[in-house]
Amino acid sequence: MDDPTPPSRPPRRAARAVSAPVIAVQPAAVFLAALVLAALMLAGHARAGASPPSIAQIVQAEIRPGWRGADGQHIAALHLRLAEGWRTYWRIPGQAGIAPQLDWSRSQNVASVTAHWPRPAVFDQDGYNSVGYAGELVLPLTLTPRDPARPMALVGDLTVGLCRDVCIPADLSVSQPLRGNGAHDPVIAAALERRPEPARAAGLSRATCQIRPDERGVELTLRITMPQLHREEHVVMELPGTNYWVSDSHTRRESAELVATARISAPQRGPVSISRDQLAFTIITPDRLYEHRGCTGG
Repeated sequence: MDDPTPPSRPPRRAARAVSAPVIAVQPAAVFLAALVLAALMLAGHARAGASPPSIAQIVQAEIRPGWRGADGQHIAALHLRLAEGWRTYWRIPGQAGIAPQLDWSRSQNVASVTAHWPRPAVFDQDGYNSVGYAGELVLPLTLTPRDPARPMALVGDLTVGLCRDVCIPADLSVSQPLRGNGAHDPVIAAALERRPEPARAAGLSRATCQIRPDERGVELTLRITMPQLHREEHVVMELPGTNYWVSDSHTRRESAELVATARISAPQRGPVSISRDQLAFTIITPDRLYEHRGCTGG
């Protein structure tokens, strides 16, 4: 088919509205507690006669079609425009945030979609650190076609968190046919400039981690030897490819070292077994974004 039309959309789940905070990915018992808390908060809104705003009043979602590169890959972007005062979340939202879920499986002639998350901001949400974007999010996407000779249709079924005084996990659908070479888009290009850089480019010379087991899992202390980047430095740790829960990091500066401490636990309070080369971490400042993988014993 030379001119794909995005498939019709199946019925979507109704958007849900709850008061902040909403807990993101957690062990099963904690996640269940978060659902109960959300239900109680929603009931409180109903008793107070307050109605949460509609999704259409908060966010407008579209695909920026972008351009086809010389290598045959296509650069597009998901663009979320938010109402004043509203925020959405980075890929790791923090304990009070809502993790985004992006499903591109209904796309046509698309072999893979790679998202390039631009630099987020760290903000306080009811005493927790949350990580995300205010006003808008332009999320660049690299698309690899199955057949480079045919056009593509990008179709996304998305769940994103929207937060101000209340937090709303919102279900959205977007679609866009992608034909020909397209045109360079300076908005997408600007977002690509805010992608993470290797932390070694900022002077990282060493990363060590101490792992201390206890009855709730492990406590991991990461020490990063590098020059101070900014008065505000925040470290986010993750364990890609595992189902372990990693808490928000407590980040502090100790002279030449940036030190971050986080808790790691397994579902159903199971044992935690990690290797240091599994650890990935991102350093966020108001004007830079760096990432690194692995640490040594220290």
